[in-house]
Formats: sequence, structure tokens, C-alpha cells
Amino acid sequence: MKHTVKIISFCLLASIATACWAEKDEFDNSPVSNIKHSIPGETIKYVSYNVTGFQPILSDSYHQTPVTLEGKLYLPKGEGPFPVVVLQHGTGSVKNYRPWLKNIVPELNQNKLGAFVADSYSMRKPLMSNVRYLSLSARVLDGFQILKALSKHPNIDANRIGIQGYSYGGMVAFFTAYKELSDQLAPGIDYAAHMPVYPGCDVVIKHMKQTAASIEMVVAELDDYAPAKDCIAYAPTIGVLNLYKGAHHGFVNAKPVKWHPDVGQFVKCKPGYINQSGNWFYNGKERSGAYSTIMSEIYRECGGQGVTTGGTKRQQAQLIEDTVRFFKRMLIEK
Repeated sequence: MKHTVKIISFCLLASIATACWAEKDEFDNSPVSNIKHSIPGETIKYVSYNVTGFQPILSDSYHQTPVTLEGKLYLPKGEGPFPVVVLQHGTGSVKNYRPWLKNIVPELNQNKLGAFVADSYSMRKPLMSNVRYLSLSARVLDGFQILKALSKHPNIDANRIGIQGYSYGGMVAFFTAYKELSDQLAPGIDYAAHMPVYPGCDVVIKHMKQTAASIEMVVAELDDYAPAKDCIAYAPTIGVLNLYKGAHHGFVNAKPVKWHPDVGQFVKCKPGYINQSGNWFYNGKERSGAYSTIMSEIYRECGGQGVTTGGTKRQQAQLIEDTVRFFKRMLIEK
């Protein structure tokens, strides 16, 4: 039990409910190959920072720990500049999402939308004992650094960059819609559309408003990992909430539904928020100090074990259709 609590306390630096399940995988910068409708993937490098919380971001004191990251850009054939959708992986590495990426990237390209496959882990792997311990604040910062890098690319329309993310990455797609963060971390430019997919909605930034960009949040009805009820409760401030009936966490990869009895979750905890100081208020208390201490404390108060993941080809196909529909409307037709 101690081992389980330790894993949970480090992995849940983002949403406490978005726990640390991920299939065993290897790190791979080239998750997609042989894409019929795109030019060969281009490696894009950008500088981000290894922040451990929102305090240094909100106080603008996060520049001490730079790290060079990279991702793959897939543009449609033809003459640009093109709109682009940033794809943010979850707790698992990019390769863990290959069953999804090999389908969604070609569909985006076929519809004249570029795709940027973000990778917050590979370049950090030599610097961290386990990159899945990376904080939400670092992942969100990565998202804004990507936006700035792509906006300078000669074949990308800087005003038509959208973002989609899954689970932990879904929180990146959500948090990059906060106007105050966007103004501070990417002044002069916002993401033009956001599609978080089964993110954790149990932690929000309560005092911040969102940008004018459209948000469509996709949630899984049977998600016992990042419960849909938290996102449904937050729906009035989101925009559009798309509930996938009968779906579980991780359905994008269309792998068989599986029960993970030893994986921790926090579904019985009371949702909270990040306050103006960058501290957590969660399960009825304000939390400060080391994340490992905070998460272990919360787990002792209200944590549990056991989550379900998986999905069907039909659910995956529906999300492909919804993804193309949303980003075509927001980045091309609008």
C-alpha cells in the first residue's frame, strides 16, 4: 500500500482525480508514419521550463530551469499557411497514443488541418527519475511554449492554432484557455479553439476567466478515473460539453475495456481549485508545501483504488468525426 500511495502522490500533480495509469511503453518521437495526405513530419524544437507548481508561474519566477523539448509537425500537402491542431498526450508517453494518432493525424491533414504531436517527456527523460511525475504547471507551460513556437512557423497561420488533449493532456487543453495565463505566458496570441478529452475537472483556476476561444469538452459517461460529474458541474463556464454515453477513460485508443485494481483514484474527494497564490484548495482544505506531502495527505483522507480504461472502435470513430468537425468549424470556416 505504501508503494501505491507514493506513486499516486507524485503522478497526480495535475488533477488529483486524473491518476497515474499508463500502459508500459517506450519513448518515441515518431508516433506517426506513412501519412498519405501530409508532408513528412517536421521536428519542431522549443524551450520550456521544469516548474513544480503554479506559484512560480503566477509570480513570473519560473525561468531558472529551462529545457529544450521537441514535437512532430504534420502539415497537409499544398500551399499554406495552414491551421494547426496541437495534440497533447496524457500521463502515458506519445507512443502510448499511437492507436489514436495514426488515425487522427491523417484525418486532420486530409481536411487541410495540420497536426502537431506534442511530447513533454522524451527530452526530459534524462533529467527526471520518472517523467510521469511532471507537474500540471509544467505541462501547461509547455502548451504555451508550443503556441509561441508554432506561431512563428512560416507555413502556419498563427491566428488559427487549436489544441486537443487527453486526460492529463486534456487539462492542458483546458488550462491554456485561461486568459490570464495566456496573456502572461504567450502575450499577443491565444489558442483559437480548445478540445479537452476526458480531463480532470476536479481542479480549476477559480479566479481566472477564459479567453474568447471556443471550448468543446469531451467526457466519458462511465469514467471512474476523471469523473464526468466534475466536468458536468463545471459545464456552465465551459461552452459545449459532449458526453460520450457508455464510454470509459482512455477510449481514444479503442483498446479492450480493462479493470486496473491497483491504480489509485480520488473520486470520493471534494473538488477544489488553485487559488491566487498558486496553492491548492482541495477536499475542503488549502494545501501548501511539497507536492508529495500534499498528495499523500489527500490520499489518506479520501483516496481509493481501482479504475477502468478502454473503448470501442465506434467511440474512437465518433471522436475522430467530432474532432474534425470542431476544428474545421473553428479554424477554417469561422
